[in-house]
Formats: sequence, C-alpha cells, structure tokens
Amino acid sequence: WFRTTPVGQIVAMLNTPIEFYGRVVDQNGNPVPHARVGYGLLDRFNASGSNGHTYANEAGNIQITGVKGAQIGVSVSREGYYKIHNVSNQRFAYGYGPDSTTKPPPTKDNPAVFVLHKMGKTEPLTFLSSRQFDVPASGQAVTIDLVTGRTNGGGLRVESWLGGVASPRFDWRYQLSIPDGGLVERTGQFDFEAPEGGYQPTIEINMPTTAAGWSSRMERNFFAKFPDGTHARFKIRFYPGGQRNFVVLESYVNPKPGSRNLEYDPNQNAPAP
Repeated sequence: WFRTTPVGQIVAMLNTPIEFYGRVVDQNGNPVPHARVGYGLLDRFNASGSNGHTYANEAGNIQITGVKGAQIGVSVSREGYYKIHNVSNQRFAYGYGPDSTTKPPPTKDNPAVFVLHKMGKTEPLTFLSSRQFDVPASGQAVTIDLVTGRTNGGGLRVESWLGGVASPRFDWRYQLSIPDGGLVERTGQFDFEAPEGGYQPTIEINMPTTAAGWSSRMERNFFAKFPDGTHARFKIRFYPGGQRNFVVLESYVNPKPGSRNLEYDPNQNAPAP
C-alpha cells in the first residue's frame, strides 16, 4: 500500500504517535515479571525501522510510549520460558487499519496479552544441533547416532527410495526405524515426556505423485526409544531430490536409562561420549 499512497499521507502514517500497553503471562495466566520486551517500528520509508527494548514490570505489565510509527512489532522473552509463535510476538497497526498480519492498537484498559510457556523440570540432555545427512535414493540404509551425529553405527536407521526425479513432481518415500526400539510421532510443541508405549519399530513417510498435497519438502517430529532403555526426541526434515537426497536432523537424548523426561535446558547439557 506504500507504493500507491500519496507521499504526504505516508509521512503522516510513519509519524503516528504510539502508546502501547501489554501484559506478559505464562501458560497458566500468571504474570511473568521483568520479561524482556523488544520492539521494532515501521517509522521509515524504504529503510529499516527503529528498534528498541524495555522490560515488563513486576506485575508483567508493558508500556511503550514516546515513539512514532505506522506499526509496532513486539516480542517478549525471559530465561526459563519458551516463546510461542505469534503469541509471544505480535504486530499492531497505528498509522493505518489492521489487516491479516497486524492487530488494532491495545489500550491501557485492554492491553495486548503475550504468553510465554514456563519451563518445567529438566534433566541433562545431549543436544545435537541441526545436521545434514546424505541418504542414498536406492534403499541403502544410513544409521545415525542421535547422540554423536556419527553415521553407520547404532541409532536411527534412515532409508529412501525415489522415482521419476527427472519430472518436477516425483514419487518419494522414506523409512525410519530403530532396531530393537521404536518411534512414535510427537505432535505438541511442549510435549516433553516420551510416552510409555505405542512405539512402532518402523515408520514410513510416503509421497506419491498422486498425493493431493504433494511436496518435495516435509518436516516431522518423533519420540524414540532405544534398546538400552534411553529415550530421545528429534526433528527431521526431508529433502528428496535427484542431484542430492538428504535429511536434516536435530535431536535431544536423555542418557539416563528409563527416564522419559526430554525437556531441555541449555545450561544442563549432558556431554556426548
């Protein structure tokens, strides 16, 4: 809309006074005191806007005044809490009407509510940051150790088959398995406890060309149970292709046999062997 709006009107929008009011709470509605509040302003034309930060008070209340802009984006955070997409960060329109990506300006009596998810009880976990692993497209297995990231040892077994990759749309299939263990899909952002049962020895991800929602990319999350009684959770992204066929993996492993707690605190890393 900037490119079709008269210059004088744009200048006025970018100079709209902003009085912003908000509140930070946890998933149970309790105030989160002293949360960090970062904000970005749409206050310049064809250039990056101004940025700043402040802190919520003891009651979790936020107030930002003395700034101008057509829009303000606000993001809250605090150590010991998880951010929630589009709930811990939101955008608000001041110099123009709200749309699908922005909300109306909050008021002192009706402040914007930001939610952070409070971290629960944690145990030391081994964290494997995102790593890329090539997978043959002919069904030859690659085994990935979720603790060390080494291949062709023990751990997660990944197999893949591709067909007709010369075409823009092609058949692709991956198979995941834990020898003498199992997998179960993880569906919730804050599901940190591995289930007791329901594990499958093998899970298949199949994308035929006839699939209604066909895509050459996919992301899935799983819990894993290993033969030694340890548990893990991992995120895996599939990138099938003729020139290069690979997965990107990120994992959290609890090295304590029998413990199903997979909530991670970066300050409590368990060393990899």
